[in-house]
Amino acid sequence: MLDGSRVMAAGQPAVALDDPRVRVVENLWIPMPDGVRLAARLFLPADADSRPTGVVIEYLPYRKRDGYRYRDDIAGPALAASGIGLLRVDIRGSGDSEGVILDEYLPPEQDDALEVIAWTARQAWCNGHVGMRGISYGSFSGLQAAAKAPPALRAIVSACGTEQRYLDDIHYRGGCLLAAQLDWGMEWQVILRGPPDPRVVGPRWRALWGQRLAAVMPIAIVWGAHQRLDATWRYGSITDYSRLNCAMFHVAGQLDSYVNAASRMMERAPHCPQKALIGPWTHKWPGYPDPPGHHGTPAFVANGVPGPGVDWLPLEARFWRRWLLGEQNGVMDGPVLWAFREDAPPAATFPQDTPGAWIASPSWPPPDQAWRRLVLNDGTLDASAAPPTERRHVANQAIGFATPATYSSGDPATCWREQSGDDALSLTFDSAPLGADFDLLGQPVFRLRVRSDRPVTKLFVRLNMVHPDGTSDPVSNAVLNLTHRADDAAPTPLEPGRAYDVVLRGLFACHRFAAGSRIRIAISEAWWPVTWPSPERVTLTLVTGASSVELPAAPAGVTTSPPFETLVGRYAGFASPAPFRDRLHGVTVSGPAGQRLFVLEAGSRQEDVTDVPATGEVLGSSFWIRRTVREDDPNSAEMRTRYTNSYLIAGQKMTLAAEVRLRSTASHFLYDERFLATHDGAIVCDRHWTRRAARDFV
Repeated sequence: MLDGSRVMAAGQPAVALDDPRVRVVENLWIPMPDGVRLAARLFLPADADSRPTGVVIEYLPYRKRDGYRYRDDIAGPALAASGIGLLRVDIRGSGDSEGVILDEYLPPEQDDALEVIAWTARQAWCNGHVGMRGISYGSFSGLQAAAKAPPALRAIVSACGTEQRYLDDIHYRGGCLLAAQLDWGMEWQVILRGPPDPRVVGPRWRALWGQRLAAVMPIAIVWGAHQRLDATWRYGSITDYSRLNCAMFHVAGQLDSYVNAASRMMERAPHCPQKALIGPWTHKWPGYPDPPGHHGTPAFVANGVPGPGVDWLPLEARFWRRWLLGEQNGVMDGPVLWAFREDAPPAATFPQDTPGAWIASPSWPPPDQAWRRLVLNDGTLDASAAPPTERRHVANQAIGFATPATYSSGDPATCWREQSGDDALSLTFDSAPLGADFDLLGQPVFRLRVRSDRPVTKLFVRLNMVHPDGTSDPVSNAVLNLTHRADDAAPTPLEPGRAYDVVLRGLFACHRFAAGSRIRIAISEAWWPVTWPSPERVTLTLVTGASSVELPAAPAGVTTSPPFETLVGRYAGFASPAPFRDRLHGVTVSGPAGQRLFVLEAGSRQEDVTDVPATGEVLGSSFWIRRTVREDDPNSAEMRTRYTNSYLIAGQKMTLAAEVRLRSTASHFLYDERFLATHDGAIVCDRHWTRRAARDFV
């Protein structure tokens, strides 16, 4: 077994790059079969040439030399000092690697990953055992490689990612178009089209950059053309879980929309050795140490926000030593899943740690898990059904601001907030006050009977905890485009007035409903500014007595002393509170009641600047979003997103800017997308696209 838990303020000190246990190779080249070379940075134990070791690959488009160097400089030395190598690879067409990338996760990118695994296993400093690690994009890369079962790949660490790209990625959720697709598209453009470093690739850098710029395409428009589950989303998703044959450690955060993947992988690949760690965090690692010599406000690399965090790298190193070195260290003993039970929403107390405790399950699903079923009656949640009634709801496009993002980026303003303002505009169903605490662990299941007066309709369902004072805490949510009720690949319109029985599964949650509180289900048709509105204003009818919710209970007698070191109080006194009780934070409202205009702006057009002392570079970045909607008109919606990146390298400045504007009619999406790149102020690429795209039941 692992040692018992310890509570720490900042974790173990970071291992320095010049630690004598560590050897760093700043750049090496990995040849691909088509002649393209991928650039990589290598961290090894100092004695790896005489004692080959297991090596972990992190395969990303996020520029190992500058953009993500701050993070690699923490993880690489930590793993190397623990006896494990880390190979940080720029995927083709990114960073200092050659070639061109057109879109995410295409066949050349995935084929390259298999080549990199095989190449690594052949190196003199590798013992032939390879792992893959990553968060977000890196998680996808590891899962996609594991699905192909290359013989050298023994284990992966997958943080904040998914093996099902259409089901719960950043593009669509429940068949609904996400605003996050626009945001990620613009960010993707300015990252992937950045220049290589002339000091690494030499005078060919201009030609390599030119190839990248020539390949620019309107990525938001391209993704927007695939509104249902099709080959675009199937590629890069796992379809045959039986092929998986490696060990897996899943990391997830309850403020992240990817959270469902951890438990789903355990359910669908029970033959693989697996562990899961699910905390109160956003889209972040559980916790990294600050860089050597850092004091005061936790560095951006710190992660584990909101707290409490976990001192992650020592735990990860033990996992790698087990699967790449064969060390019998007990890392796989004990419960397979640890989750942080939230006694209050993370944003309610931030920057203080989230109240709660770690709980565990010996298996997943838990053995003999109990479920609490409650029926949606006329405004109430009860153990048994009352005579059916009908509750009607006219879509209000201003519902959703209290859940302002499909996942939280780490910015407290993106965390889910107190819900009573949105609840007041929705259909709500409350239980009686609970006589005892109820601990939820897993995905709630909503079984609803609904009618609509329009052929395209959405359901946004929220599970909340209501306090005696009427405040409403977010716990979980689910969204479904009802045309996708049977099949994401073949959506079919609703027959107006017909009743449909539909099932929605909420986000994984680990939460205590306190004695004296009430369980609430809140239902609306709109979720703005997260999902795009339906083509027409909808009147939705829910049939009570025939609708229910099923809540998975945490196992009895769960362990509360975790076998890892927890990080407490790390952000207290350093970060600003989240706007938990401000539903309309950043929103301006104008116009008469019933026709009010809501405008949300966030970010800035002014770049934040970061020095990279190790390379002498200066990086700049900015993002700005604007979301506009009138409460009574779904086709008043407008989303705008702009991202910029700049690179000051060896006295030369390269800038990239990407911007998209999306509007709609009842029948079409209206896209306006731009991309601009400059070199020392001179324009080197200027592209502008407009597209009128038919709505495909979205």
